[in-house]
Amino acid sequence: MKTRALLQARSLNRRIGNYLRQPRAGYILATFDRSSYLDMDGQIVALVTPVLLNGPLNIVVDAEAFHDHVAAGDTATSTDRVLRAGGLEIELAGAIVWDAALPPWPGEQISRLRHNLVTLRGVLDAEAPEGGLARAATGHLATTALETRAAPALRDLARGLQRSDALLVSRAAGTLAGLGPGLTPSGDDVLVGCLLTLALYPDTADLMRQAIVSGVRDRTTRISMAYLEAAARGEASEAWHRLVDAVAENDPDRIAAAARSVMAFGETSGSDMLAGLVLAVNAFIA
Repeated sequence: MKTRALLQARSLNRRIGNYLRQPRAGYILATFDRSSYLDMDGQIVALVTPVLLNGPLNIVVDAEAFHDHVAAGDTATSTDRVLRAGGLEIELAGAIVWDAALPPWPGEQISRLRHNLVTLRGVLDAEAPEGGLARAATGHLATTALETRAAPALRDLARGLQRSDALLVSRAAGTLAGLGPGLTPSGDDVLVGCLLTLALYPDTADLMRQAIVSGVRDRTTRISMAYLEAAARGEASEAWHRLVDAVAENDPDRIAAAARSVMAFGETSGSDMLAGLVLAVNAFIA
């Protein structure tokens, strides 16, 4: 029997907190050293250790690891004050409420995205790990099987965003959905980066966001789909917020440091998401 661990939630995304105000029930979908994913009546909730920071699905828990206390398939229940999952009991009352939503940018700040593409691409070119789609998404020739499979769809995605062609964007997104290994496949991560970039643009980008979401639905994992839906709402991780703030301040050194923080998540997820930003901004200025 698992040892009961009584833990405190440090913070949680506002939307997740609002959802858990009503009693919920579910189970653990997957668990890792630093994170555990729950399905709570259809809503994906991520329990994470503090090193993973705030995020759109996250409850940040004062813990070092989860795997000793929970396993996939364990039941979970929650009230507005406490969440129980496997051998964990997490106090929600007193947690800091964090807002994952990115505010739309005024037009003069959008130009700073374009101005700082060189910095962002430089970090990607020098430091993106192998195995993902960061290089292919930023215009490099395909050198791996994954890149070769993704390259036509990446070109179509960029072309569709440039032309505001919802059908082309949707088809490209459907091809990229679920492409690659891992909890959040590389193709999905590129699309998350595109969606978060679109969230910074005026309401005219709504059609492109809807096209991406409609293209990926039922084509990827439930956990990855939850991140895609959050990105379509403009909800981003704390690391991504820091990057956006750095771009708004137009500080190249701070931008490079924030980009590296984004890239630190997952083996390739962060770099693939950052490449999605570069792809989208390049498409809009082409």
